[in-house]
Amino acid sequence: MASSEIQLIYNEAVRLAKSGNLQESKAKYEELISKDPGFHLAYQNLGAIYAKENDHILAIENFSKSIKIEPDHKNYYNIGFSFYRLKEYEKAIHFLKQALHLEKKFVLSHLLLAQIYQTLENDDKTEIYLTNVIKIDPNHKSALGGLAMYYYERNRYPESLRMLERYLLLYPNNSQLKLIQSEVLAKQGNFKASANLLVEMTKTEEGFTNFNQTLASAWQEEDELAKKSLERIQGTAKKRLKEFQTKLELSRENPNEFSPPEPQDALDLSLLYLFNGNPEKAMQYLVFAQKMQENNDQTGTT
Repeated sequence: MASSEIQLIYNEAVRLAKSGNLQESKAKYEELISKDPGFHLAYQNLGAIYAKENDHILAIENFSKSIKIEPDHKNYYNIGFSFYRLKEYEKAIHFLKQALHLEKKFVLSHLLLAQIYQTLENDDKTEIYLTNVIKIDPNHKSALGGLAMYYYERNRYPESLRMLERYLLLYPNNSQLKLIQSEVLAKQGNFKASANLLVEMTKTEEGFTNFNQTLASAWQEEDELAKKSLERIQGTAKKRLKEFQTKLELSRENPNEFSPPEPQDALDLSLLYLFNGNPEKAMQYLVFAQKMQENNDQTGTT
């Protein structure tokens, strides 16, 4: 078979895939493979189509055939990604590390490894691979957001604030991370800056009071790390707010048994109300926390 004819079949398969005719494109790639079994790009592109169709078993099969002909770090990553989608995490880790063996600065592998290790609750390796991304690309959106939330969930507030500031300088329209920034400022005792940020947001941020509605649309797939963290916080917020409201109802029956929240509790309640679309209540608890902290500072209590 003349190479020009192979190229024509390949070009037609690519064109069909780009136009959305995936079944016809797959047929063309199969035709090409039958004529030239060593054409590695046919296997690679077939794998990409199967992955797009969420048929990750066939995707892995075709990416593997491509690698046998011509090893490539992107196809090792592709196999790792498909194993990740199949939730076979150890196999995914193996192939992602193979990709990094061929190309140490391949950001997608570092990022997906961080995502997998977060799923496996391996904090140390999650941080290592997110930090690797920042070293390769200091302005990487997903890694900055992921690290900001990683530090926040572990109460490492100074580090979280640094990542939030870097993220929001580059990507200033993320209302959810601005809420986290406000909360971190308050947790560090900077109530004035926290309140000013909230006041500014209530005036300028469209959809600020609709956190639940905007969470899904505010993030792209590559921001999965930060998004998952926010979803966990949101779920906890709903549960804790319900518990507090139940306690508040009981206190009306037995007021002597109810004590007001401590400053830290008030800060937490502030964020709970923010995440549940009630900025007025959030501000009330933020102001309350500030006053309680000031009183504690004056009396020397903690």
